[in-house]
Amino acid sequence: MQAHCSNEQLMKKTIFLAFVLFAGIAVFAQSKDEKELVERTYLLSHTVFGSKDSLTLEDLFAKKATYGHSHGNLQTREQAIAGITKNKSRYTDTAVSNVQVLKYDDDVAIVRHLFKANENKVDGTVTPLNFAMMLVWVKEKKKWRLLGRQAVSIQ
Repeated sequence: MQAHCSNEQLMKKTIFLAFVLFAGIAVFAQSKDEKELVERTYLLSHTVFGSKDSLTLEDLFAKKATYGHSHGNLQTREQAIAGITKNKSRYTDTAVSNVQVLKYDDDVAIVRHLFKANENKVDGTVTPLNFAMMLVWVKEKKKWRLLGRQAVSIQ
């Protein structure tokens, strides 16, 4: 026995499938940016608290970046990159968690996350770090780049 659809049923199915298709495309486009933002956030953390590679930092930072530390010090792009690459501390037990992406338009997004680590200073002291981070990312030359960073100590 063959089932026949009325024109109205066929139209409803077509509209539903079109909606699913367009919703899927929108989610895919959004998730691509979100995925890149999360990847760049982890790369930034790994570079700042790990490799301290200046070329990676140059690629991650926007031209007009500002870099805020938990103790209130603000640095320009150049000051931040120089400070990170010259930092002799080693960081252990690093953990990035609770990453949240808030995308405002095609070229501006905020990423919030938590960061924990132990800072092993040259003098042998170890300081536990527990920060809430807010990163402002902008698209420059088709790449997400860090425009602003603010760390806040949490207990």
